[in-house]
Amino acid sequence: MNRRCRDRSRPAAAESPADGETWAFDLLPGGLRVVLETIPHVRSVSVGVWVGAGSRHEPRELGGVSHVLEHLLFKGTLRRSARRIAEDVDSIGGLLNGYTSKEYTCYYVKVLDIHLEKALDLLSDLVLHPRLDPDDLAKEKRVILEEIKMYEDSPDEVVGDLLAEAVWGDDGLGRPVIGNEEAVSGITPEVVRAYHAERYRQKAVVVALAGNVEVEEGFRLVRRYFGPMPEGGRLSRGRGPTFTGGYRRATKSIEQTHVCLGFRGVSMADPAVYDFHLLAGVLGGGSSSRLFQAVREERGLAYSVYAYACPFSDTGLLGLYAGVSPGNLLEVLSLMGREVREIASGAATPEELQRAKDQVKAAMLLGLENTANRMSRLGRSLLLLDRIISPDELARRVDAVTAESLAGVARQVLDSNLTGLAVVGPEGLPPEDELRAAFAEGGGC
Repeated sequence: MNRRCRDRSRPAAAESPADGETWAFDLLPGGLRVVLETIPHVRSVSVGVWVGAGSRHEPRELGGVSHVLEHLLFKGTLRRSARRIAEDVDSIGGLLNGYTSKEYTCYYVKVLDIHLEKALDLLSDLVLHPRLDPDDLAKEKRVILEEIKMYEDSPDEVVGDLLAEAVWGDDGLGRPVIGNEEAVSGITPEVVRAYHAERYRQKAVVVALAGNVEVEEGFRLVRRYFGPMPEGGRLSRGRGPTFTGGYRRATKSIEQTHVCLGFRGVSMADPAVYDFHLLAGVLGGGSSSRLFQAVREERGLAYSVYAYACPFSDTGLLGLYAGVSPGNLLEVLSLMGREVREIASGAATPEELQRAKDQVKAAMLLGLENTANRMSRLGRSLLLLDRIISPDELARRVDAVTAESLAGVARQVLDSNLTGLAVVGPEGLPPEDELRAAFAEGGGC
C-alpha cells in the first residue's frame, strides 16, 4: 500500500490476483478499469459504476454539483423516461440506486444473474446518456433544497459537517457533499452538462461486478455497454488539503449539545491505516470501548458516544462524537481528553487491541456474505487505491498490528495541537477557550 510513482495507464491492480483470490481485471482501450469477482454459489450479480466525481472535486461556487448530477441521472435518458427506468428495474426484480461521497459517485444495481445484460444496458444508459433536462433540474434542485433542510434539522449530521469545515477549511473535503442552498440554487443546465462531460470519462471510472457471472462473459458485456464512454478523464485533485485545528459552532433550539473533536489521521494508502482503524475501535468503536465505558456506562452522561476513522485517498480524520445535556458538556470533554491522553501514551491493553481486531475482521467477513458489499470493496479500492486489497490481506494486516505500532500511530494522530472542534447546541454554549480548556484538563492535546 505504499504510494509509488507508476504508469497510470497500467494500474497495479492489473496484476494477477494472488492464489485463492477470485477477482479478475480488464482494462478497456480508453482507460476504463473493470474488476469482476465470480461467486458461483449465489444467484445474484451486483454491478457498480464508480466515478471519480465527488464534492472534493467541485469548485466552491458549484458545491453540490456531483450530488445534483447523481439525482438527474435517474430522471431519464435519451432512450428512457424516469418511469421507464423504474419499470425496467421492476420488470427484472432488481435494486437500482446511487449515492455521492466526498471522493466519488456510485451507481449500482443488484439483479438475478440471468438479468445481468439487462442491468448493464440500463446502468450504462443512465451513466452515458442522461437526458439532463432543464425542467428535471429545476425539480431536483427543489428536492435537494428540501434534503438540505432535512440535514439541517439533524444536529448530529450538522456537527460532523462543521468539524470537516473546522479541520479542512475551504478545501473540498471541508464542504458538505450535499452542497448549500446558495450553490445548489445557482447550478444551471450548462454547468451540469459540462461537469458530466468532464468527469464521466473512462480513466476516471471503474466498473465492478460481483456474483454469479463468468469472467469472459462479464468482461464482454462491460466492453459492449461501456466501451462507448468518452475516453480520457482524470482523478487528480491537485495539492492535498491542509489540516487545521479550527473551531465551528451552530446554535439551534434543541435539547442536547452535540460535540465533535477531530484529529489529523492517515490516508487509505498509508500502511498505518490498519492501526488507524484499530485506534478508533479502542477509543470508541463499541460498547466495550474506552469512551463508551467512561462516558456512558460509568457516569451515564451520554446515550451516544463514539470514535470514527475516516481515511481518504490522501489524508484522514479521526473524530470523537458525543450527544449530551448542555450541563454535562465540559465534563464529557474532560473525559474525552483523559482517554485521548492515555491512548496517546500507549495505554491500550492487549485485550483491547484484540477486541478491536476481532470487530474489524468480523465486520469485513460478514460483509462478504453480500454480493453488493463485495462489489463495493472491489470498486472503491480500485478507484481510490488503484489496486485490490483482498479480505485475506486485510485480515493479515489487521493481525499484524501490535501494541507498539498502535501506540506509535496514536501518538502521531492524537499528540497534536491541531485539534478540530465543532459544537451544535442551544443558546448559552460555553466559549471556545472554555471548551478547549476542559478537554486539556482531562489530558487532551
